[in-house]
Amino acid sequence: MWKKRGKKLAQKRKKIGIAAAAVIVAAAGSTLIYHNLPQTKVEKQLTLAAKYMTEMNYLEAQEAYTEALSIDEGSVRAYRGLADDYAAQGQLDEAAEILHQGYETTQSEILLQNYCATVLNSVVEHVNEKTAGLDDIRSCLTVLKSDPDNESVRSVLENCVQQVTVQEDTASLMLDELDGTSDFDEYADVAEKLLGLAEKDSSYQEAAYRFIIPKAQKIYLSLSHRDSWKKLVERAQALGDAEADGILACLSKQQEISDYFAPMFEAFEQEGYEAARNFIVTDQYKAIRDAFINRTMEYWTGNTYVPVTKEAIVFLLTDDGWKFSFVEDDSLAQPSGTIRVLGQKMEDLGVQRSSIEYVPAYDPAAYYPHTEYEIVYWNTMVSGIATDNTNVVSRMNYRFAKKTYTAEGSSAEMIYDWGGENEKRQKE
Repeated sequence: MWKKRGKKLAQKRKKIGIAAAAVIVAAAGSTLIYHNLPQTKVEKQLTLAAKYMTEMNYLEAQEAYTEALSIDEGSVRAYRGLADDYAAQGQLDEAAEILHQGYETTQSEILLQNYCATVLNSVVEHVNEKTAGLDDIRSCLTVLKSDPDNESVRSVLENCVQQVTVQEDTASLMLDELDGTSDFDEYADVAEKLLGLAEKDSSYQEAAYRFIIPKAQKIYLSLSHRDSWKKLVERAQALGDAEADGILACLSKQQEISDYFAPMFEAFEQEGYEAARNFIVTDQYKAIRDAFINRTMEYWTGNTYVPVTKEAIVFLLTDDGWKFSFVEDDSLAQPSGTIRVLGQKMEDLGVQRSSIEYVPAYDPAAYYPHTEYEIVYWNTMVSGIATDNTNVVSRMNYRFAKKTYTAEGSSAEMIYDWGGENEKRQKE
């Protein structure tokens, strides 16, 4: 009887042992499932990344955050952590990019706000370092596109625009480089976006105005971009930019002057000296010359002599408003030829004297030899041609000469010498 009872007890214990083993196996299986859950794996990588960040092991942290995102691309914490990792390494552009990617994936408002703040901080850093460029203005516009109600953008944008467009009181973003490269297309694209923004929201008009017509004493413009820039100025004028009227008046005068001197350029370039000789005696040329001599010229400014070129102009902010002059400085724009109008009043024996010159293109690095042409409204008594002082002979001639400059000196070759309307001859 005891034997049977012992046998039953042994069987019962065996069953209990099997049940216990089953519980242990089940528990182990649950642990295995838990550790293999995606969220658990993500949490493990985030914990590891946080540890690396504390230790400033940024590359290891970057790998951990990247691994977390490979498991769950919707992890907001992983995007923020990876952005913090880039920012800690000074890579703000990369930080902004990952935050924007995270926002597009998750639509998380937290990521959006972090993205906007990171972008604007990057722009402010560039402004403070005085390295801001067109891309920084684009960054501000991108923030506004993502977050139209962002209240921090406008002041950052205005400061960025001022620095990008003006350097030491000079604006030259619309002036091509001497090697022919140009930023104008990129400039015009940003200008279009700013104008579009200003047309929708008047609080951004000031930024648009300052980008189209920079707050500078000098604004340079390559004439190849004249018509495109004029359209931008006209749009700014329509929005109410007070500077636009003066600039457009200058552009109108510049076009008038360029059109007027175009045949003169052609005559000189083709060595049509007779046409050049006839040009200086026209009423329109004399009116231009006298406007400079009497200081009554509107919008076009100059002093001793006034250059006309075909490549670029500079707008000058004066006490009387905007005026312009043609750019002759070959370090800014290489002229293909320059016509110089004398704008200084000189009188000999009561008879006015003035001149016009033409300088063909030459290599500034190889100054000698080069050739210039000069038409002078010339007083022959002063020049020594007339010598009868008793009867006061004051003969006024137009002298047209070709001058050649070499390292040894200069020489002149007379092309024409003819009388003018003010010529005075000896009385009979």
